Amino acid sequence: MSEFKESDEHRQMRKVAFFAIVVSTVAVIASVVTLPMLYSYVASFQSHLIIETDFCKTRARDMWMEMTILHQHETANFRAKRQGGYGNNGYGAPAVAAEPNAGCCGCQQGPPGPPGAPGDDGEAGLDGKHGHDGQHGRNGQVLRSAIPQEPCIICPPGPPGPQGSGGNKGPRGPKGKNGDNGGDGKPGPQGMAGPPGNQGPVGPPGLPGPKGEAGRVNQVNGPAGPHGPPGPAGGLGPKGVPGVDGTPGEAGPQGPPGDQGSQGSKGLPGPPGPPGNPGPVGDAGTCDHCPTPRTPPGY
Repeated sequence: MSEFKESDEHRQMRKVAFFAIVVSTVAVIASVVTLPMLYSYVASFQSHLIIETDFCKTRARDMWMEMTILHQHETANFRAKRQGGYGNNGYGAPAVAAEPNAGCCGCQQGPPGPPGAPGDDGEAGLDGKHGHDGQHGRNGQVLRSAIPQEPCIICPPGPPGPQGSGGNKGPRGPKGKNGDNGGDGKPGPQGMAGPPGNQGPVGPPGLPGPKGEAGRVNQVNGPAGPHGPPGPAGGLGPKGVPGVDGTPGEAGPQGPPGDQGSQGSKGLPGPPGPPGNPGPVGDAGTCDHCPTPRTPPGY
């Protein structure tokens, strides 16, 4: 039971595990609650931004339309004033341009506002015609100097001025023509010998060479060579001359013993032998091995 007793280390690890579980649970709950809120805030901010952008576009379009109407109105007033200034110069009766009422306008617009800021410079106009040449001037007179002889003053060159600031980068020049091809390079020095390559396959046998000169045998007294292997058995020689007939009555010498013959086949069983002699008479038997005989009572 002492092995399963809870120790201090076990209690500390239990506290650490409980704290880790609590922190992870709080983090999961916070992410579950925060992500929808963040998504809703981004969606509402995007909708508000789209509405404000549309409002700015609408106001800019309305301002542009008002500026266009004011420009047309001022152009019409300027033309009316120019036409009203002509007199009786062959174009008919003088035209009278009525000044527009400053308080009320026929286009149902309010009174004209103050003059706006000067606009951007327009495009440059066309060059005017060349003017007439001026009249020739009078011939000039060379007046003598009051000094009898002008002094020769040689001024030394002044010190160089400060270096000016670098200019802007010039425009990119036109693309040049393609250059001529360069000359062929000189052959370089011979490189180092490479490592030997792998052995190639065996080539086919070459053509037979020319027949050499006939060899010559030179007799040289050298040491005796080793014994060579026995040669093959020679063929039967020619039949020899028949020997001299032997004289009768003389026994020849005993010949060498012949080779051992091979084992013969198993022989047939022999005939039965004669009956043997009778054996000696044995000892007389005893009754030790027989049990005691039983007799009826009274004997």
